[in-house]
Amino acid sequence: MKRRVRVAAGMAAVCALASTGRAQDLGPGIRRIADGIYVQSAREVNSTAGIVVTREGVVVIDTGQTPVDSRQVLAAVRTLTPLPVRFVINTEVHPDHTTGNFLFSPPAVVINQTGATEAMRTAENPNRFTTAAPEIRAAAEGYRLVTPHVEYQERMTLRVGERTFELLSLKNAHSEADTAVWLPAERVLFAASVALPESLNNVRPFVTIPDILAATRMLRSLRPDVVVPGHGSPGTTRIFDESERYYTLLVERVGGMVKAGRSLEQIRQELKMPEYAGWAYQDRMPTNIDAAYRAVTGK
Repeated sequence: MKRRVRVAAGMAAVCALASTGRAQDLGPGIRRIADGIYVQSAREVNSTAGIVVTREGVVVIDTGQTPVDSRQVLAAVRTLTPLPVRFVINTEVHPDHTTGNFLFSPPAVVINQTGATEAMRTAENPNRFTTAAPEIRAAAEGYRLVTPHVEYQERMTLRVGERTFELLSLKNAHSEADTAVWLPAERVLFAASVALPESLNNVRPFVTIPDILAATRMLRSLRPDVVVPGHGSPGTTRIFDESERYYTLLVERVGGMVKAGRSLEQIRQELKMPEYAGWAYQDRMPTNIDAAYRAVTGK
């Protein structure tokens, strides 16, 4: 199902594009990647957050790794434009992408695909800031869980001012509800966490490698100029190419070991992927092996 939403054009046409602000003044790790489009990726391990300025308001894509990062995104928005944040789009349901929703809504309308609300409510831990660092506890003051106001199914078109956002559902690719955000005129793609640059992903039991590969191929087919992953620095479709090569080789090697009679436990102990030893999050390899074993055996 495809849904369309357009912001009413009753606001003053205030032009607040990238040329009006210098990225170095916007806070740690925030940089301009296109006209009126900014990304926060302060540290490589952090989730990325996007700021897209239009003549009719701002669209924020994910809200920061921690409340500290979320407040930096909010401060950057206020530096760039007096216009409000009209929409927040969550690319997944995990708190490192969604905790800061409370700082933007109201007035922002929060959007993600079907299933996001249930997943966020199930995973919510209202006491998680109790033992956090003092600066995080301070930044989390006033925190409340804000789940999507709008859940779409397969695809949704959002028009805000002069910009068009295509929201694309990704199935079984990372979290319980993942959304890629494609700006076709600008050729900028916020690709969620389906593929991370030079990093092993956490492949949960409901995630399948065929679905990951289908998602990366679909996103590559858009031919974006800039790819913003859910974690890590913006890049190109090379992120998808490297991810596909990795999973293809992983499945090939696990398949060979299955044919040789190795058990899953033996594969976990014996499998080597030296080509990717330099990638981050090597502790996630067991979940990757499990996913490859499921893909090979159907178990």
